[in-house]
Amino acid sequence: MNKFSSLVACLAAATSVLCIPAGAAQLGPDGRIPTDAAGAGKAPSGNPSDIVVDIAPAKFGDLNQDLVYTAVQPCRIVDTRSTAAGAIATNSSRSFVAINASNFASQGGSATNCGTLGLSATAVAVNFTIVSPLNGGYLTVYPFGTTKPLAATVNYLATDVVRGNFAIVQIPNPLSSFDFTIYAATQTHVVADIVGYFAPPLATALQCVETANTDLVIGPNGGTGNAVAPACAVGYTQTATNCETTSWLMPLVYFQSGTCSARNGDSTNQTLRASRTCCRVPGR
Repeated sequence: MNKFSSLVACLAAATSVLCIPAGAAQLGPDGRIPTDAAGAGKAPSGNPSDIVVDIAPAKFGDLNQDLVYTAVQPCRIVDTRSTAAGAIATNSSRSFVAINASNFASQGGSATNCGTLGLSATAVAVNFTIVSPLNGGYLTVYPFGTTKPLAATVNYLATDVVRGNFAIVQIPNPLSSFDFTIYAATQTHVVADIVGYFAPPLATALQCVETANTDLVIGPNGGTGNAVAPACAVGYTQTATNCETTSWLMPLVYFQSGTCSARNGDSTNQTLRASRTCCRVPGR
């Protein structure tokens, strides 16, 4: 069987996430197939221009790639009609904050913090609206401190009184002095309402409970016994086995997977008690 046939057979069996025929290039320590290895990235034909395989490791905890969306009550963070600076002039830019402000009044927005204090967000979800443009044109909204891209967030006509569009805008993380910049091709007022944000996931404390106890009476003078704790409830995973005896002369000899074992060296009956600690991620 050649390498290609082996690969097809592996994929058909669906027993592996990644199938690499024997003798082919193997994954490097960074989770990628080295481009300088013999045969690496080549299709079965051997022509390197046919296909290139590049497998990158997951970016768990990455500030820009491992993100969770959280919706917020729609809240106004920008309204240039209510600012001293007024409309954004033709062929000019102005920068704004989107999160972590005590209020957005200086930008013409809400007198509240819009529920965004203490965030470590990497992107925001915002509705942008142009109002009373001088002529037809477009807005480009982009991350503060970066080069303006060749793209439009809102396109508008000279006859438009109001025109809006929804956009997800990347913002600096860690935080900077501003979050995003708005470029206007022609003079116009701009209104921006935040509706959500994307941020790295926060560690969640486990929700843990203990099961009921299993009590086992063990006879004196060398008696032995095994107490098996009740099983964890559905949706919970055992994280600990808890064992207890009623005498210093009845030491534990085994405790694992919910089972406690002991030998009673006392002269009277003693009790062996077993329970489990069971945990789950809240909400699951």
